Amino acid sequence: MRAFYEVDTLELSAVIDLVATSPAKVHQVDCVEIAVNEWPIRKGWYAPGAPLLFYARLDQDKTRWLAVVQMIDDSKALSTFRDEGFEANWGKGEKRTIYDDGKYQRQPDGSYRTTESQGIGAGTYDVTIGDKTFRCLRVLDTFSSPPNEHTELVEAFIESSGRTALIRQYLGRQWGRGDTDWARKYPDNAKLVIDDCVYVHCNCTGRAHDVITDTSLGIVLA
Repeated sequence: MRAFYEVDTLELSAVIDLVATSPAKVHQVDCVEIAVNEWPIRKGWYAPGAPLLFYARLDQDKTRWLAVVQMIDDSKALSTFRDEGFEANWGKGEKRTIYDDGKYQRQPDGSYRTTESQGIGAGTYDVTIGDKTFRCLRVLDTFSSPPNEHTELVEAFIESSGRTALIRQYLGRQWGRGDTDWARKYPDNAKLVIDDCVYVHCNCTGRAHDVITDTSLGIVLA
């Protein structure tokens, strides 16, 4: 379960949970069906095409998404790992090494330079949410190597058991189609600069969210 809070007002904007509902098969691959439930608080938050169902499998090393059901133009659309572009959006992607081996070097001006190291960890931090404090590995995932301003960035804080406590989404300043400069469009939003690439704390609507999880809320989901 995740809760989205608006950074500027600290208002709750949405709650999302994912619930495994039944065993399933996708192209004869065993998996489970996962229902996605969204409760948007702010009118207009719900994004067209948001997932309704995922199909995924889990082993000791990784989770793999196999299919997703979305509402597209008032119709349910199923995409699977055999469809073109699925793996890039929902599937395996590039391998990520989640530890800190000095890949991100902080500069005196607060920006970062990357090194030849492979880990995507970027320091350890105490994250306090309500009355709970978690010692977390901070992760910066640019979804590209080297970083570039046409991709997204996720900043996540992962506590010692491997559960995520806090997530923030950023867009590269040239992300998407057209000539939108996200840094210019939202000058007051927080930014991260990595190898001179500017990432802006927002989603495609321009909203900056802090995303907290059942772990950070101290909720044990049955």
